[in-house]
Amino acid sequence: MHTFEGTFLGDTSKLKDDDCLECKVCHYVYDPKKGDIDQNIEPNTPFSKLPPYWICPICGCEKELFLVVRHDES
Repeated sequence: MHTFEGTFLGDTSKLKDDDCLECKVCHYVYDPKKGDIDQNIEPNTPFSKLPPYWICPICGCEKELFLVVRHDES
């Protein structure tokens, strides 16, 4: 189960390397373990290390509008 922590508003210092982030427009989830093969992003690339040109591969939403998804520890 997961909860949304909200948008990080472009402040990558708030992100952990293993954080998954969800597009608030189309709900695509960027998983750093998988990367984004379509945009040549290698697996194990944290969201904070994505290049400036990276956009949602589904709808084109900008990175700053993604929401942090936290996994519950329970």
